[in-house]
Amino acid sequence: MSVRPVSVLLVAAACFIFCTRAAAQPPVPVPEPAPPPAPVQTIEIDQAVVNVPTTMPLKRHKSYFRITHRFTRDLRRGSIGQLAEDGFSLDNGAIIGLEYRFAIASNLQAGIHRSILGKTIHTFGKWDVRRQAPDGLPFGLSVTAGVEGQNNLHLDPQPGISATISRMHGTWLAVYAAPTYVHDAHTPTLRLAHEGHDHGGGVVEDPGEAIPGEEHNDTAFIGLGMRAKIRETVSVVAEVSPRFFGYRPDRAAWNVGIEKLTRGHVLQLNFGNNFDSTPGMVARGGSPHDVYMGFNLSRKF
Repeated sequence: MSVRPVSVLLVAAACFIFCTRAAAQPPVPVPEPAPPPAPVQTIEIDQAVVNVPTTMPLKRHKSYFRITHRFTRDLRRGSIGQLAEDGFSLDNGAIIGLEYRFAIASNLQAGIHRSILGKTIHTFGKWDVRRQAPDGLPFGLSVTAGVEGQNNLHLDPQPGISATISRMHGTWLAVYAAPTYVHDAHTPTLRLAHEGHDHGGGVVEDPGEAIPGEEHNDTAFIGLGMRAKIRETVSVVAEVSPRFFGYRPDRAAWNVGIEKLTRGHVLQLNFGNNFDSTPGMVARGGSPHDVYMGFNLSRKF
């Protein structure tokens, strides 16, 4: 069948007109993806001030890792020149601890901490009971229970429990109070060593110099801590843990420090009178006069 030239011309003209109009139409705008939500600003950035626990939660199935490091040189011993020769204690030995936590649920954690001091292992669980809310509870509350012991939990087991109460003031200040009870802080090994106050050589300790609360085995203390933001990613911290019942040797443990928040890490430089990193260690206090330098490094992932 022959095709008339007029029909071909009409079809070609129609196609030209259609393509011209389609090209003249403005392109359909593609919506841009919504920007990710801004991170929630908070002053609560770590699971501890230095040793005093906080109420910071972990997201479900997330992990947390921390290294504690305390140099053993007393910064008050020797001149400035002697300290400089020792790298301000960097050339000396250190007490190191490793800690790992896993969030079983968004309000429930399980963790383990090991310190080379006495080969101490502390296993624990933490329950974040309530979070502070602008229109709700004016404070946060967490409960931690665990057991620790030396020689990899084979010697002097010490169960303990604590409750941490927190109060946030905007995004610049957090304060904490953590009443804590430790059973057998005055361990059987220590009780044997202190029996009769005989410290060797037949020398019996003067009763006037007896250790406060030596007749008790348990210790109760309250950890008081604060974290204050001085710049967007820089904070200062301070804590003290006075004992108010039971076995109370030496002085209450205290620490101060400054820390830097980076992408997922918190790096803290601290100074204190102790090598403590577990509740049982804190219960036994710190040095009456020595000051040590150390650091904590933590990461959530």
